Amino acid sequence: MKKIIAATCLILILTLYNYPIFDDKKITFAVIFLCFVVIIFSVAKLYSPVEKEDYDSVEKEMDRLHNDDGIFQYTNDGFYFKQKNTTEFIQWDEIISIYSFRIPSPFSERKQSGLEIITDRKSYEFDYSVTPGIVKLTDQLYNYLPDWEEDSLMEINNFGLEKTKLYERKPPQ
Repeated sequence: MKKIIAATCLILILTLYNYPIFDDKKITFAVIFLCFVVIIFSVAKLYSPVEKEDYDSVEKEMDRLHNDDGIFQYTNDGFYFKQKNTTEFIQWDEIISIYSFRIPSPFSERKQSGLEIITDRKSYEFDYSVTPGIVKLTDQLYNYLPDWEEDSLMEINNFGLEKTKLYERKPPQ
């Protein structure tokens, strides 16, 4: 980008030094105008705070997240997770329901979000921003729980908490 700006400045200086290019003022004005446009857009792009990620880097990051076990270990019967020096085991059969949640923060635009897993014994919450391996956990839950709801309705309470039911165990028939 800096090379483009330098080349454009050089063309601009040469154009101004040899003022009428091809003895035509219209061509000279067009060249000067184009040089200014190129310089302005190049400087804007150079100092723009927004960096676009290319598709390959996003794809690699998502592949890494979908393969990262994080704090979880999976078996055919359930999964283990380790928090605060304790390891707990949750069986697929004992999961009653799973909710996706988003909690708004009055101090920032970002919302805390995660999964709430309710079992026969206890309720667990896993935050997307601080729980390593939660993307793979979501994939595993989807694969092991047969009645996973992808198009659930979102519920919002008075405090702005958004909850979406992703799974609820069917009662035995």
